[in-house]
Parts: sequence; structure tokens; C-alpha cells
Amino acid sequence: MHDDTPHNAEPPFSSEDMVSASELREFLFCERAWFLSRQGHRVSAQAEAQRAAGIIFHEARAAAASRSSPWVFWSAVILAGAGIVIVLLQIWQVLQ
Repeated sequence: MHDDTPHNAEPPFSSEDMVSASELREFLFCERAWFLSRQGHRVSAQAEAQRAAGIIFHEARAAAASRSSPWVFWSAVILAGAGIVIVLLQIWQVLQ
């Protein structure tokens, strides 16, 4: 990829109009919260504490899920495959 713009060129928009990755994450989570934040409204300390507790809870759940045994995954794959085979056999019987 070639960048033909000179390095001393002004960006086409101001830094206030730029959206950071964390702002994008906040927008995707809750558009209204993002909008209110852009308008200067701040989150209360209690809400921040609840958010932090929620993040810790979800990280713990994700860690527990990633530590599950591989046999759980393969059991789910085998059961899903068996279900697909049963559905295909039933469709095949109806078509005959």
C-alpha cells in the first residue's frame, strides 16, 4: 500500500471528531452511553464499580470455559453429528 499524502499534511478532520477503539467498543455495547459520554456526562462511581465487577465476573467465566476438558467439546461435536445424521435419515425416508 502506498501513502501518497505528504507527512506534513493536515488531517481532513479534527481530533475531536475522531473515535478511538475504546469509544467504538462503548458505542457497540450501548449507543446511548456512548452518546452521553460524548456530551460530557460522566458515569457514577457506583456504576463504574458495577461495571468493573461485571468485567471480572465475565473474565472468570471465560477462563473457566477455556479450561474445560477437550472431551466436552468432542462429545458436543459427536452429538451434533449424530443429530444431523438422524435429520438426514428422516428426510431421506420422507423422499422415498
